[in-house]
Amino acid sequence: MTPPPLRVAVAGASGRMGQMLIEAVNTAPDCVLSGTLDIGADIRASLAKAQVLIDFTRPEGTLAHLAVCRELGVSAVIGTTGFSDVQKAQIAEHARHIAIVMAPNMSVGVNVVFKLLDMAARALAGDYDIEIIEAHHRH
Repeated sequence: MTPPPLRVAVAGASGRMGQMLIEAVNTAPDCVLSGTLDIGADIRASLAKAQVLIDFTRPEGTLAHLAVCRELGVSAVIGTTGFSDVQKAQIAEHARHIAIVMAPNMSVGVNVVFKLLDMAARALAGDYDIEIIEAHHRH
């Protein structure tokens, strides 16, 4: 028996990343788009049928979305960057009540660079200074 599809909401729906996420959800056989959030959207209504929110917006928006996720029991995947230490503490508090995955950079290029940096640091030990520059897209 096939489980029902995961109900996913996407925040920042009109942005470049939001559009890519919506396309990915719509083409995934095990997911269904249950709502979208953008500027001026009714957060509660957009999350009402969701099991998980994917949020690649701005810190203030992400925190507003998380507050409603917590109320509704909606899990969250956060790709937003630029959180202050105080904001990170707020996210940690929400994570005590709902499942949250937070990875400020999910770019394949950046994660390859992390792996390469680890390999270089091990191979070169303490005898070298290492500088790596990564540009993961043209925009």
